[in-house]
Amino acid sequence: MSSKRFRGKPCAYCFKNPATTGDHIFAREFFLPSVRANLPQVPACEACNNLKSQLEHYLTALLPFGGRHADASVNLNDHVPRRLQRNQKLYKELDAGRGNAWTFEKDTWQKTMSLPFDAKRAAQFFAMVGRGLALHHFDLYLNEGQASGTIFPSAKLSAMYDHLFQHPESNPIHHALGNDTVTYTGLMREHPRLETIWRLRVYGGLMLADSTDKDSASSSEIIVVTGNQDLVKMLVEM
Repeated sequence: MSSKRFRGKPCAYCFKNPATTGDHIFAREFFLPSVRANLPQVPACEACNNLKSQLEHYLTALLPFGGRHADASVNLNDHVPRRLQRNQKLYKELDAGRGNAWTFEKDTWQKTMSLPFDAKRAAQFFAMVGRGLALHHFDLYLNEGQASGTIFPSAKLSAMYDHLFQHPESNPIHHALGNDTVTYTGLMREHPRLETIWRLRVYGGLMLADSTDKDSASSSEIIVVTGNQDLVKMLVEM
């Protein structure tokens, strides 16, 4: 993944260390081999690249289980078993936490398998993704006093973001990667504060169950916000 054109530039994730490589904002392993071309990359330092790789090893093995996209099923059958075979600790963690959940699909409730989901690790990964997208699309590095945060929104909160993205002056950008394996919409607002907001769907929308209500699950998008750290903290905690 090393690329000379990124070396020496500020890291997209920590903004301090010089990059030693180019990093795919969304790891190639999320996608089937046939659709991995032209994935967006940003400069990354060694420390951030290693941290993000650890998070990706976890998520590329887990997220296909919750996906609703056809490629998630292929990934699950053809690639995930090898990943779990190489990571016995994760395999045992998932196997021990396996359970059941109910999903509302095709106008009826259906019983499906559920697996434990480490929201903190996922939130850390997608917060890094938000920083990478802000640089890749808007040429924005986060400055001191700024941060990025991840939101797994409720239906009510998603409706609030619908209003924001549909505002006549929002002018959002839309992108789809790898046969729609990952789709995202983003916007940059300069007033009253400079910030970027991203709506992501991985594998067609992940089925995430509330840990306090383990018998129900719903399809979820992921929201990532970058900007003033106090604003980001407030939005994440809503």
